[in-house]
Amino acid sequence: MKFEYKVLNVSDFIQLDDSSHELRIEEGAQQNKVKEHSDITQTKLNELGKDGWELISITNQRLFFKKAM
Repeated sequence: MKFEYKVLNVSDFIQLDDSSHELRIEEGAQQNKVKEHSDITQTKLNELGKDGWELISITNQRLFFKKAM
């Protein structure tokens, strides 16, 4: 069986599209950011999984995926 591989930087993978320039003053802002990162990461992993990509490793701030050809 042959495989195709994909490597993504963690920082690029979890980057938020935060176009809001509002100042967040509430005490829970950091917790909201962490949840937002988790939700985005889960969504992106699910999208890659639907396309046949399997996460095989996270090493040196890089995500390694493989997909059967």
